[in-house]
Amino acid sequence: MSDDRNGWRAAAVGDAKAGWTDVAPAVVLLLAGLMGLAVATLMATPVHGQFLVLSPKDSATQLITAVYQAGGGVVGFGGLPGIAIAASDNPDFEHAILAHGAWVVMPSPRVLGCMSENGGAS
Repeated sequence: MSDDRNGWRAAAVGDAKAGWTDVAPAVVLLLAGLMGLAVATLMATPVHGQFLVLSPKDSATQLITAVYQAGGGVVGFGGLPGIAIAASDNPDFEHAILAHGAWVVMPSPRVLGCMSENGGAS
């Protein structure tokens, strides 16, 4: 089937179908962009007293309780369960939250919540 007016031709039976090779360049660019954003976010200057916490806790209440017991407070939650930004003036907070079951604790790459003049949690 064809349209001679504009040169457009509909796909006929037996024509090659689109495959992964057709979208591969877009996928590569997408992944490169996401990796670049992740690296830029993690390499940002960390905020004193705020930590990114990754935990196996499946409810917000369990995560809040673990952070509180480790001597901190939750400033915000991530888009997935078990991810939170915690604030603490406790110099041993990283070790304490790991002892309460967190998988990963790292300095937060951005400021969230109320901060005091010296950069710590207020």
